[in-house]
Amino acid sequence: MIALMIISIGAIMYSAGTYYRYEQWEEYITLVEHVKLSTIRLVEISLANYTKSENNYILKDNLDQWQNDLRKAYPGYGVILTFELADGTNINYSQGLASHWNETVSYSAANATFNLNITSVGLEGYKFMATAFLRLEILNVTTSTNEITVAVTGEDGMPITNLKKDNFQVDGLNITSVTSSYDPSYTFIYTIECENLQSSSATVTVWDQRGIKVIAEKT
Repeated sequence: MIALMIISIGAIMYSAGTYYRYEQWEEYITLVEHVKLSTIRLVEISLANYTKSENNYILKDNLDQWQNDLRKAYPGYGVILTFELADGTNINYSQGLASHWNETVSYSAANATFNLNITSVGLEGYKFMATAFLRLEILNVTTSTNEITVAVTGEDGMPITNLKKDNFQVDGLNITSVTSSYDPSYTFIYTIECENLQSSSATVTVWDQRGIKVIAEKT
């Protein structure tokens, strides 16, 4: 009888310990995901602000502040986030930010690599990358129909499909409508109809839903 009681108590204690460890790891996994997603969002916000202000240090400044905020938000966890900003790769980054505007194909970009440690649980060297990217290409300017066709893609190379009239601007012209359609070459395109389009050259600005801006020009 005593042996059965010992076995039963042991099983209960093992289950309780296993449950506690599971709950504890769930908490840390949630923390890691929160830090990762929030950091990626901060990179996107920084790129959006960069395309408005052209402040080359805005990403670094925001990430420096984010490091301090994380330490204060989780004082008992030992959360340490470090980062390395992209610089001089295939895209001409400066402090993790890049813009190539006023061309037929133009883009805005941000790129940083992160290392996350949580000393309280012994987590070291959890690496992830945050990339934000928006590309605008002017495909055609057709004066006979008052239409400009463009393609807009994001960091994964996939087309941005949720843009509306308010997301576009054409210098010197009033936009009457923006429609979208599928295209065999570009997968997804936007047709911008303008009032009184008289020139085959055009300057188009786009903002995606994150607030990231790109300006393209066809001469």
